[in-house]
Amino acid sequence: MRGPCQNSSCTFSATNTCVLGNPPEECENRPVIDGDDDDVAEDEPGIEDAEEETPVLDTAQGYGGVGMPVLTAPDDGMRSLPASRTLGITQVNAIMENRPACLVGIVGLAGAGKTAALVSAYLLLSNGVFDGFSYADSDTLRAFEEITRASRIWQKGNPPEQITVHTTLSNDREAGFLHLRLRRDADDRIFDMLLPDLPGEWSRALIDRNDAERFEFLKSSSVIWMMVDGRQFANAARVTRARYRAKLLIERLADMLDGSRPRLMIVPTWQDKIAFPQAETDTLRECGRSFGFEVDVAPIASFSWDEDMEPGHGVADLFSRTLTAGPPPPDFWPVSDRSAEDRKLASYRRDA
Repeated sequence: MRGPCQNSSCTFSATNTCVLGNPPEECENRPVIDGDDDDVAEDEPGIEDAEEETPVLDTAQGYGGVGMPVLTAPDDGMRSLPASRTLGITQVNAIMENRPACLVGIVGLAGAGKTAALVSAYLLLSNGVFDGFSYADSDTLRAFEEITRASRIWQKGNPPEQITVHTTLSNDREAGFLHLRLRRDADDRIFDMLLPDLPGEWSRALIDRNDAERFEFLKSSSVIWMMVDGRQFANAARVTRARYRAKLLIERLADMLDGSRPRLMIVPTWQDKIAFPQAETDTLRECGRSFGFEVDVAPIASFSWDEDMEPGHGVADLFSRTLTAGPPPPDFWPVSDRSAEDRKLASYRRDA
């Protein structure tokens, strides 16, 4: 019987072939182990006896043998760590069925600042400077840490050209959602927010090819954030194209949502570079209203290199206005014209 190979270059375990071309049982680098079956004492159990005396594994306990877990499964009452990635549609539905939640739809082309707004909100909450709100909980804490990592490593005075990395999803057909639970300082009310972190290519496909299949979740959203790069609307050479594509995106959303009309919040980014022109604000508002949307405009600067503007400018206000958004209440008893053909039940009400 031979022991393991002493050759440091041996690759038999990976290739099942000796590097020297020797048969495995005749390799000179495998030392011979002394002793044979005749040296076994009579009072020692043989192989068959040893197999019979091997204790039976306790499968109910789930431990105690080779290949079995070392520890028992944790009790059901123990709190588990939050998900390491974004939530899927099934998990989002479970949250919304269990408790009230605000589902936000976020659309916008690549570079519009969708992920940057989420990163900015998370960093502000982490530092306790999110105006009007404080952090309560998150089911996607590790996912927030993943998208925030790049913003923590740049040196002060030498900012990178792009703070957040380009968003990619493991499942290109299903949105990934981030979860935040906020506590409002004014009344200690708790809000659950579900925020999709989507690649800009999805919005481009919606604009160019009307590919709306992946945006079905927008029909359940309370508010839609339409992120636009504010720098392009202030650039005379780019404003025409930027305006056209923004208006086309509003039209695509209206067609996809059928009769549903969640509140539409147009969010111009990069306000630390240049203010969003008022004329473009009026144009986009009018476009949204023509398709039946209630439109609001909330400019932000997720990160700022302007000494006169704090990083995260407008982000807390965006969240606050999102959580207070809602359709106006219907008339409790609308007045309608009566006619002789109306039901008799309506005739009991008399004009004053």
